[in-house]
Amino acid sequence: MNFSGCPKNLRERQVNSLSVGRVIVATWHPQETIVLETICQMGLELQVILNKGAVMVLPSGINKATGLAAALDEMQLSPENVVGIGDAENDHDFLNICGYSVAVANALPTLKERVDFVTNGSRGNGVIELIEKLITSDLAEFGH
Repeated sequence: MNFSGCPKNLRERQVNSLSVGRVIVATWHPQETIVLETICQMGLELQVILNKGAVMVLPSGINKATGLAAALDEMQLSPENVVGIGDAENDHDFLNICGYSVAVANALPTLKERVDFVTNGSRGNGVIELIEKLITSDLAEFGH
């Protein structure tokens, strides 16, 4: 993905901790204002996605949900068969298409309000908790 000079302009504007990949440019809060201004000034069709302090620049219409949809299409699987887990702003669309959605205990409150289950454990411990439930009961205790 060609960001048409966006990283160069962001560096010139002193955006710190800038990471540049093939389809993403990322930095950290409080750089989002400079990032948005740069995108607007350059007239680029890019979007800013937040992730608990991370500021990610992606092509418009690309997010975790579109990535999951593409992977499922390639594997000829339904999103109804997917259990998704998340913790931040960038997980909303992704979890909305999953058959069963989970948030870890330290997830943002707005995410926890919209999922099927919230783990007791935070971060990796929440993921382990979910995996153990999948292995032992296939989520039967949740009527799934």
